[in-house]
Amino acid sequence: MFGCVEAAAAPRRLHDVTNRGGCALRRVPAPPGCGGPARRALEPSPGRVLGDTGPPSPPPPPRVHKPCFVCSDRSSGYHYGVSSCEGCKGFFRRSIQKNMVYTCHRERNCQIDKVTRNRCQFCRLQKCFQVGMSKEAVRNDRKRKKEVKEDLGGDELSPELAELVRRVSRAHQETFPSLGQLGKYTTNSSADHRVQLDLGLWDKFSELATKCIIKIVEFAKRLPGFTGLSMADQITLLKAACLDILMLRICTRYTPEQDTMTFSDGLTLTRTQMHNAGFGPLTDLVFAFAGQLLPLQLDDTETGLLSAICLICGDRMELEQPRRVERLQEPLLEALRVYARRRRPRQPQRFPQMLLKITDLRGISTKGAERAITLRTEIPGPMPPLIREMLENPEIFTETQLPSPSLAG
Repeated sequence: MFGCVEAAAAPRRLHDVTNRGGCALRRVPAPPGCGGPARRALEPSPGRVLGDTGPPSPPPPPRVHKPCFVCSDRSSGYHYGVSSCEGCKGFFRRSIQKNMVYTCHRERNCQIDKVTRNRCQFCRLQKCFQVGMSKEAVRNDRKRKKEVKEDLGGDELSPELAELVRRVSRAHQETFPSLGQLGKYTTNSSADHRVQLDLGLWDKFSELATKCIIKIVEFAKRLPGFTGLSMADQITLLKAACLDILMLRICTRYTPEQDTMTFSDGLTLTRTQMHNAGFGPLTDLVFAFAGQLLPLQLDDTETGLLSAICLICGDRMELEQPRRVERLQEPLLEALRVYARRRRPRQPQRFPQMLLKITDLRGISTKGAERAITLRTEIPGPMPPLIREMLENPEIFTETQLPSPSLAG
């Protein structure tokens, strides 16, 4: 979830990183000794790095392939009702689709095997029927493909939408490395049981969260039209959606087999450690949402478009130009609808399901802002400035509690 760059000077307010001139985002090495004992406690030990888990397991037994019921060649799976090879599958399909009529020049009982199958098409087709291949399965398959093609006829990405998809996808990928790009590592810190707050994990989490916020600002500034909005509207949108995007991003790095989540530096935490790092009562809600995302099988482009739709939303409070924001969101919604439809043409419900996840994210964000209130009483020092500003939800905090200096622009 969390990015791996920081500002040239540590940003203290959102205005510092949204200013059109921008704070110069660049990679900088961590100062020697940065973080003290808590950081050192979180460094991966050699025995804990993923992939270094002991002696190799014995090789699996050799795979046994089923034979083709027609010619006894190696089967590639079940086709038209029976186990068959690619050759017999294709032969049967072409014969049915083209209504082929074959003739046997012998006694209509030719042997059909891997060597002789091409010598007599009549006997080969009869063998297909004898072992159970279905004409109707071929016709239904052709009908389904035709229906899908017809359904997609009006769902073409226009050049403008295709360019929008490309830019959003690139903005997402360049500000959020995928799980497969990360070198995972773990920590032993408070792994056994839940505590109110592990200060070592909190220090690491807050450090990563600050970097992540900068990455989300960078993502926003790459979206077409975003920097054309007033500075006040940019900040309003970022404050309202930042936690939504944080949660969406980290939940796409959920590993259900280990019940863990991975951050952008590779740190991988268990559910218990996430609780102890500061998520507290929010933990199980976040993990449940991550599990609900799995069936959607979102790719980077869909995650990027969803993030952009979360961000550029005209119903946010205190917007100066809500209609202008709505006009920016409309092509994003259409791009996601068409892209999702073309990626999974037989799952038309995926697009509305994705939009429902935005509602779920808002619910989690509200709980996150509430959690920020109690977290302030648990940490020994002040909340990091960017985290404080992002978590301060205008619907929960009073106007006097909002960081007005950074909104002054």
